[in-house]
Amino acid sequence: MKTYQEFLEEQGEKKWQKYWEDNKIFEVTEESPSVKTQGREKFYGLIEFPYPSGAGLHVGHPRPFTAMDVICRKKRMQGKNVLFPIGFDAFGLPTENFAIKTGRPPAEVTAENIANFTRQLKMLGYSFAWDRAVDTTDPKYYKWTQWIFLQLFKHGLAYKKAMPINWCISCKIGLANEEVVDGKCERCGGPVEKRNKEQWMLSITKYADKLLQGLETVDYIPQAKIQQQNWIGRSEGINFKHKIKDMNLEFEVYDSIPQTFMAQTFVIIAPEHPYVYEMVKGTEHEKEVMEFVEKIKKKKAGDKFDIDSDMEGIFIGRYSENYLGIGRNLPIWVASFALMDYGTGIVGCSVHDERDYKFAKMYDLPLHPVLFPEDKELAEKVRSTEIFYREQNGILEEPIDFKGRKWDEVRQDIIEYIVKNNLGKRAVNYKLRDWVFSRQRYWGEPIPLVYCENCKNKKHHYVFVHGFMSYSGEGWKPWMKQILEKQGNTVFCPDLPNTNEPNIDEQVEYILKNTKIDENTILVGHSLGGVVVYKLLEKLNKKVAKVLLLDPVVTAKFPDKIRPVVEKSCDWNFDFEKIKKLSNEFIILGDIDFKTIFEKDLRDLEKKLDGTLVLARPEDVHFTASEEPMVLQLLENTGWIPLPESSLPLELPKVAKYEPTDNGESPLAHIDEWVNTICPVCGGEARRETDTMPNWAGSSWYFLAYTMMKEKNGEYIWDREKMDYWNPVDWYNGGMEHTVLHLLYSRFWNEFLFDIGLVPTSEPYKKRTSHGMILASDGEKMSKSRGNVINPDEMVEKFGTDAFRTYIMFMGPFDQAVAWDTNGVVGVRRFLEKVWNLGIRTTKDTKLRNTKIDTLLHQTIKKVSEDIEAMHFNTAVAQLMILVNEMSKEEQLFLTPYSLLLKLLSPFAPHLCEELWADLGNKDSIALSEWSEYDPKLIIDDVITVVAQVNGKVRDEFQVPVDISEEEIKKLALASDKVQKWLEGKEPKKVIYVKGRLVSIVI
Repeated sequence: MKTYQEFLEEQGEKKWQKYWEDNKIFEVTEESPSVKTQGREKFYGLIEFPYPSGAGLHVGHPRPFTAMDVICRKKRMQGKNVLFPIGFDAFGLPTENFAIKTGRPPAEVTAENIANFTRQLKMLGYSFAWDRAVDTTDPKYYKWTQWIFLQLFKHGLAYKKAMPINWCISCKIGLANEEVVDGKCERCGGPVEKRNKEQWMLSITKYADKLLQGLETVDYIPQAKIQQQNWIGRSEGINFKHKIKDMNLEFEVYDSIPQTFMAQTFVIIAPEHPYVYEMVKGTEHEKEVMEFVEKIKKKKAGDKFDIDSDMEGIFIGRYSENYLGIGRNLPIWVASFALMDYGTGIVGCSVHDERDYKFAKMYDLPLHPVLFPEDKELAEKVRSTEIFYREQNGILEEPIDFKGRKWDEVRQDIIEYIVKNNLGKRAVNYKLRDWVFSRQRYWGEPIPLVYCENCKNKKHHYVFVHGFMSYSGEGWKPWMKQILEKQGNTVFCPDLPNTNEPNIDEQVEYILKNTKIDENTILVGHSLGGVVVYKLLEKLNKKVAKVLLLDPVVTAKFPDKIRPVVEKSCDWNFDFEKIKKLSNEFIILGDIDFKTIFEKDLRDLEKKLDGTLVLARPEDVHFTASEEPMVLQLLENTGWIPLPESSLPLELPKVAKYEPTDNGESPLAHIDEWVNTICPVCGGEARRETDTMPNWAGSSWYFLAYTMMKEKNGEYIWDREKMDYWNPVDWYNGGMEHTVLHLLYSRFWNEFLFDIGLVPTSEPYKKRTSHGMILASDGEKMSKSRGNVINPDEMVEKFGTDAFRTYIMFMGPFDQAVAWDTNGVVGVRRFLEKVWNLGIRTTKDTKLRNTKIDTLLHQTIKKVSEDIEAMHFNTAVAQLMILVNEMSKEEQLFLTPYSLLLKLLSPFAPHLCEELWADLGNKDSIALSEWSEYDPKLIIDDVITVVAQVNGKVRDEFQVPVDISEEEIKKLALASDKVQKWLEGKEPKKVIYVKGRLVSIVI
């Protein structure tokens, strides 16, 4: 038999890699329960697909890949139908910056990098399903990234807005909050400043509650859950309305601690807030205030701004008038510590907030304590504002209704009091902000929208159709009518006849008699008004521009109660085949919490109308608030037109230069023949969006792409049957650094796709774990700039793939950072040589057993099985080392224990185990063999060690049979010469046996 070194020198590991590939060992298909497959349970194991950098892998990258490979190999051997896919998250700034530096096209560089990564990953022997590999820069892939974006756009979750954004001065791009770390760009480390710029945004905040609730249903490591909860940062409080004295301007202030609302004595506003200029414009304070604002903006753009130590402010010469009707005018200050992205960007301040207190003392602002300690001496210091005070057991003095009650117990009662007395309204606030979703760079997915000035300027005739027992002046209708008419549109908002006992046909006739309906009309039907719209279109038989249905009634049967008057209002027969052809677009907007209308009915209506269903939380139940911004958003014409889905993908054109422009536009903006195009709606002139999507776009759904049907030409098909089989992911391992970036974004996309009926579950991942980083030998993070990167190619060349893989799993606890030590690979290599050499002394006799090691063998089976599930890979390998050491002491090893050893080791060292498995005469891959199961009877040792104590001190120990009786072990202990020496001839007062552990003798 050849040596292990000869096996490596003869390219034995590559031989098995080719065998796996040629025989498609790790390719899988979906299975349905049948006699043939016996309905194997699926297992979908996922790793974060890598960004293919030019440097290739370093030894830190394979740690999570190897771990999930070990898990998937074990699951496969346990009879699971295992999907373990791989791909490349290939859009990104490093490749584009390289293209700028060298002039080489990013696509060309990316292809080379992917080829190198593929070589390295195959070299490491991972059991990936390579036939399902994805590349986010492949137009066939990003066709679906663009398609998902269009669904978000059509559902009102993608919008363009001029807003203060994080701007990286060096990269010349906008950054999401999550991409700014300590005031610096996460990518280049350069300074970040705030700039007003139009950006595409995704409304992730509308999913904040769902994202929080979803965390209760999944198995994530605690740190990941806590990070996401903190990042979303949900708080419940009160919005107080303020009017600015001597101005026709109002604003709202969010208060997360309403118990002390009577203590507020001044207001601060963020320097970036647009109201700052509005309030000082044309006043004596304008110059000084705006200079201060610019100073603070520059400070914040730097990398040394500290919200506490750099606290400063300036009075703007304005007051909030008659706060809550108590006669108190609150001075308004611009303050450096007021944050634009928290609440409304304006904060009511009191003596009972530590920062507010410090600021007030700094500028001698008025303070009014309302919360006091029970200690009278201390209370006087609080009353004189000598000290800051806010404790949970503090006693309130105001408002008078709550005098004498404790701060911590009064919160809900105070909130109810405020709402009942119309002093403020309930509000929920989140730290989470909408996702900045555009980049002014070339190397990203083109955004599939065009801007059409002609469509934007087109005026429409709106018809608002109210519901049962409603009227034209109720809710949002007057507000929206005023806005739309100011834009030059016409609005017909009638009071329909007999609204309390409606006759739908009569109401249809009334509308047709009193207004004109044509191709320029947009119909808005609310509640039972939706039924009026159906019947109107049926009778009119003319095409309209758009139909928006708000919580539309679809059937006369309701979940809460019978409504006889509604039942009699019409015949409830609708020709939806005819109706769906009579509008260019149908949008159905449903209140997700409104239980009077079945969600199922809305989904059925969406299908019947070929429409778009948007589920949302309105300002008030059933879209009845005086202002409903979501409704306006779906009605307003922004001029942005989605490309027809049949025209996707919109591919990146070739460009001569990849640098972003100085004015912040993408290089795409220079390509006139690409930018200038035709509007797909009106056929007029239009301009393409020249921003591209961020690098998070492709990774927000790649786990779904792996499960899609892929045709021979590489096209993906959204095949629900296949996607339903594999999803959700059973186990996802990734870095903690992606918890509030990729993990949150991908959960959001999946939640949205679930809401519109495109994926089987709301949560994409059942389980999420994480790993510690592999550091350089000096304990520092590996990086090219430090010159401490270790290439896995070198390690594999020197020690072999299996030694490298096994060392990575053995080097320390998986969830902790650990420093690389090449000497450790040497030790693991010796261990594998020991395993190889065991084969020389193994007989192929299956009837004989090595009884001495049976117990250790089955203990090892149990421990390795459990340790892999718990990701305790280092102790699993350690246990295998113990077993191999004991086996090495045997003169001859029999087939059964040796075969079981190879199965246990194969997830860690698959190449070596395949070779030794084949040497035993096995024809099939060990990867498809059956996982070892331990015998519960054999994991218990035949002999145990029991100690004897005299007055609590150990005086002897015995090796005894495991099933020894209590009487026998007591006799044995008392007969011991060592014990007798300490008894000194005395009769024991007590002899106690703790089974399997000790005999305690008391004298």
